Amino acid sequence: MTSHLSGRVLYLNPMDYGTNPGVDAIAHGLHHRLGTAGLELRVVFNDFARAQWRERASSTIDAAIAAKFRAIIIYVLDPTEPAAAVARARSSGLQVFSFERPRFPVDGSLVYPNFNQGTYMAEHLADRLRPGANVAVVGGPKIIDDDELVAGIVNGVDRSGLNRVNDPTEDKYRNQTDLRPGGRETAMRILADFPRLDGMVPFNDETMLGTLDALDSTGRESIKVVSRNGTPKAVQAVEDGRSEGTWDINAPGIGAALGDMVVHRLESGRGDGGDLALGPIGQMIDSSNVGRWKPWSERIPFAPLAEGLGDG
Repeated sequence: MTSHLSGRVLYLNPMDYGTNPGVDAIAHGLHHRLGTAGLELRVVFNDFARAQWRERASSTIDAAIAAKFRAIIIYVLDPTEPAAAVARARSSGLQVFSFERPRFPVDGSLVYPNFNQGTYMAEHLADRLRPGANVAVVGGPKIIDDDELVAGIVNGVDRSGLNRVNDPTEDKYRNQTDLRPGGRETAMRILADFPRLDGMVPFNDETMLGTLDALDSTGRESIKVVSRNGTPKAVQAVEDGRSEGTWDINAPGIGAALGDMVVHRLESGRGDGGDLALGPIGQMIDSSNVGRWKPWSERIPFAPLAEGLGDG
């Protein structure tokens, strides 16, 4: 049965549009699912690279309360923030949902199978390397989902008979920017520290693309890589034989899954909290199935996102 809800929902997007294809696709999946139910999604791009992102999150939530939004969606970066603003929203009658689970009450959260995906990525690479091969892991920003993913990668590397040469939780081995140029810089540091590498596991596709740039500039293109997200450029790298695979997380499906939770909660009118759902597990895209890969923008319509709170 088609839902017929109304009202506005705020999404605090953690990165500026266009900087990370996966984050963009999650927003489009959320937008599409809420739109089919009659809800208007308004998106505020609150990039975590900005020093004042916490303060901006709180002030935007307060503005949404004043504008009588029905619900708010946050992407959990710091599990303790923005706890006070979320509490104000819920006490004012708004329902609050999150990508990843914070350490404060919300009405529902979609959690990711990060650890599993990381383990499977490492196992995939291990199948393409000799036992005992030297492998480096490129870590990411200090946020929940990236740290869980890296923990899974480390688990997979260590359990698969590979020799992990570095600790990706050290700052010098993290791509703190989550962007391609930062991936190149981090990979260059790793390549300088470890002259004998057989494989590298950049935690995500943007970092992998930067890693390929570093391999090209150092003449070490023979190092095998694998990454996560399933973005178009990473899939192209698989097609070109530059990457052993990218784990397609089905980013639009992630957005749609949390959208389902929001719709069902608003339909039911329930006021209790703590709902949990698991995001899609996804699949590895490699040379065996890359020809069947369907771009995210062909899985759902990527309609323009409405930025800002609007006029009410």
